[in-house]
Amino acid sequence: MLTRAALAGGGLLAAGLMAWAAWTLSRQRHLLRHLATEVSGALGSGDWQDAVRSLRNDRLAAPSAFDTLATGMEGALGESERRWQTLADLAADWYWETDGQHRLTWMSGAGALVTSQGLRAADMIGRRHDQIEAFEEPTDGWAPFHALLDQGRAFRDLEFRVRLHGRDDSSVWVAVSGRPRRDASGRVIGYEGVGRDITERKQAIERLRASEQRWTLMAGLVSDYYWETDVQHRMLPLRPEVARRFGAVADALEGRTPWEAYPDALPATAWDEHRADIAARRPFRGVEMDIDGDDEGRTRRIVSLSGVPRFDGKGRFLGYHGIGRDITLRREAERLMLRQSESLKQAVDERTRTLETLNRDLEAFSRELAHELRTPIGHVQGLAHLLVTKAGDRLAADELNLLGLQLRAARHMRETVDALLALARSTAQPLLFEDVDLSALAAEVVAELPEIARDAPVAWQLMPGIAVRGSHAALRIVLQNLLGNAAKFTRRASAPRVELGAEALADGSVRVWVVDNGAGFAPELTERLFRPFGRLHGDEEFQGTGIGLTIVQRIVERHGGLVTAEGNPGSGARFTFTLPGAQAAGDGAATT
Repeated sequence: MLTRAALAGGGLLAAGLMAWAAWTLSRQRHLLRHLATEVSGALGSGDWQDAVRSLRNDRLAAPSAFDTLATGMEGALGESERRWQTLADLAADWYWETDGQHRLTWMSGAGALVTSQGLRAADMIGRRHDQIEAFEEPTDGWAPFHALLDQGRAFRDLEFRVRLHGRDDSSVWVAVSGRPRRDASGRVIGYEGVGRDITERKQAIERLRASEQRWTLMAGLVSDYYWETDVQHRMLPLRPEVARRFGAVADALEGRTPWEAYPDALPATAWDEHRADIAARRPFRGVEMDIDGDDEGRTRRIVSLSGVPRFDGKGRFLGYHGIGRDITLRREAERLMLRQSESLKQAVDERTRTLETLNRDLEAFSRELAHELRTPIGHVQGLAHLLVTKAGDRLAADELNLLGLQLRAARHMRETVDALLALARSTAQPLLFEDVDLSALAAEVVAELPEIARDAPVAWQLMPGIAVRGSHAALRIVLQNLLGNAAKFTRRASAPRVELGAEALADGSVRVWVVDNGAGFAPELTERLFRPFGRLHGDEEFQGTGIGLTIVQRIVERHGGLVTAEGNPGSGARFTFTLPGAQAAGDGAATT
């Protein structure tokens, strides 16, 4: 009985234990199923910390096993997040998230952007991109971006400008990339992505673009096209528009060296020199090639090439590059101008010879005429003087007055004829050049000047040591006319003064001047001074023939110099002329 009771009790205990075990297993299965749901949801939302806490639920019958699993999972996920964060930090400047209405909800690592731009988080969080005042519209506007977001598509490198807070004169460029965030059912619940500050890149691109524009402009101004060769100096393809312009010439050059394509474009020696330059990697400039594009020369072109060697980043030679200019029209124009110049020179030479012949004939005629006139004028003057001498006491007063007029007219005519002879000799006689002491010569001329009635004697200021090179006889005539005129036109001055001075010029010539304080002349009449018979005063004021300054000009010009005049009425005159310097100049002329 006892045994049966024991057995019955044991059976009941066993049945109870089995029932308890069945209930426990059922409860654990329910808890495990609930745990799986929690972990799956946490992992699906990216919250791995919640997944780990679920694994460590103390309601489980075997928490130690799940603790171990949670610990391993925590380590693996922590390492994964570290790697992800490292990748994000290296690939971007900040991380961002938006909600289903594309409003910014989170920014991580944007401290630099916020600080540098003076923006506040409150200015951005909770707003759409097109609602943030600092964000400027992209080049194409926001509409294409909105359409992309509405379609739930990922995007990459959307670029736009961010203005500095409160400043319109400075900004930065950013590029953002993103992808949609989805819930467990696949519905888009927002976007997540990264952003980068690309200001330096944009500035570099802008500098490069500006440099390209400047280079293109410069190349267009100084050349017609850009070219490159390979390491074998074979011409690489030209730009299509250049190839079309040059036609057969461009086709013949492509893939060949210039000396292979057009061996006759330069003399053989010139090709040898050019090849030596490029073999030594030397730059070259202005190599002109005369190219016949076909056998009949219908596409003849003259091109000028300049180039420099090009290398890669490691210094390896890649070939040459440079610019080319089509100078065909310029060379043709130069040839035409040369032919015209030669033709014009021949015409000028012929006309010069004709004029020289006419001048010689005219000078000869002037000399002959002057000689022919001197004799009858001398007879008229002599007979009138004889009549006054022999019959003057028998002539009436009016008759004597008429003879006086005749004598004065004959004397004036004789002086004019003598001046014409002097003018003819000033251009006809050869010049014997020698070193001349112009100061000493001037002193001789002053001593020989005729006495004239004057209010006061002249104060002569002759600079000593003026050394020039020229014809002694011709320069005497120059000084006789200039110093004689100065003495004549100062006869009414209260304190007449005449100065002769000079200075040496940088080209070795000497500038000489004669200055007086006499009657002077109106500046607008200067040109008349050097014309034959171009007198500015009548005989009743100052006598003269009007030939002297013309003679001075011709003599100075035959010495390779130039004569000029300056003056004002009542303030005197200044005549300046240049002469070659003496081979051993004196000390009297200062260098300028």
